[in-house]
Amino acid sequence: MAAPRLGIIISDEKALRAARPEDPVDLVVLRSALVNPPRAAGASKLRARFRSLHPEAAVHPYIWHLVSHGPKDGLRGLGSRTLPGDARSFGLLQDSAEVRAAWESTKRCADALESNVVVLRTPASFTPGGIYRQRLRRFTEERSAEGLEIVWEAEGLWEPPATLAMARELGITTIVPAFDGTGRPFKGTLDRRWLRIDGAGPTTHLRPALSDALLLALDESDTQTTLLFGGPRGYANLRAFARAIDNF
Repeated sequence: MAAPRLGIIISDEKALRAARPEDPVDLVVLRSALVNPPRAAGASKLRARFRSLHPEAAVHPYIWHLVSHGPKDGLRGLGSRTLPGDARSFGLLQDSAEVRAAWESTKRCADALESNVVVLRTPASFTPGGIYRQRLRRFTEERSAEGLEIVWEAEGLWEPPATLAMARELGITTIVPAFDGTGRPFKGTLDRRWLRIDGAGPTTHLRPALSDALLLALDESDTQTTLLFGGPRGYANLRAFARAIDNF
């Protein structure tokens, strides 16, 4: 088994209070940018803070919801930032001036974070139908032309086989849960997949038995795996898994 990369998901900067200098963090994923992407100056300050905590870690932002989510997808009222334009022309990867303006905000954030990777979360309303497949294809091609890689986190009706097939076609990576609702580890190819441990349900506390079961599943793959730890116990669960790796 190739040593996995370990990452932390930051939904709120308060989560950084739990960070320790010795934490083996390879990447930081800024989920808070989904709701409120920091402006360039703020992103530069965040990058400096992350580097002070995790000097070797890459930092990747989520794409702003005004690019990815429609007016009825539940994120519009959560953020403090907005842009002028018709509300119906934002989100769902539409080919509109409003979405292009929102993307430029994310692009400036990614540049300030010195990231060439952005995370695209699509809502349940972004279904597997032909129109949305075309939008995803166009969007990823445009980002590739800008030198950026997409990591895709699909919600809703996208089943893992369909998501993986689309990811392979587009040359992008997907994010999938590391465990199912009963605590069983992910089974299947890890090609073009990052595993997410959100610290919910059975994984609120990543017990040794869960870590060992996941490591056994990872041991069957020759692919280097990226694991992302989030939720209130994100750092604690990352440390627990790092200890399990050492003892494996």
